Amino acid sequence: MQLTLTDHEAQLLRQVLESYLKELRGEIVDTDNPAFRRELRDERDALVAVAERLAHLPAYEPSAITRMVRVTAVLTEYD
Repeated sequence: MQLTLTDHEAQLLRQVLESYLKELRGEIVDTDNPAFRRELRDERDALVAVAERLAHLPAYEPSAITRMVRVTAVLTEYD
């Protein structure tokens, strides 16, 4: 299967993966069931491989929505 993403979509996907992987690490540590822990580790390994393929992308540039929120926040300080 091949999935084509724009640079922006790839950046968002990388951010989502990084966030989920942080949460998944905690789940793995907190899991008492060895079989379920193995499943979570397999999931982690697969997602890390995808994240590594996205690692070559240029540094993240905030989306237009993020920039708009920042500008609004700056403007409201002067009210």
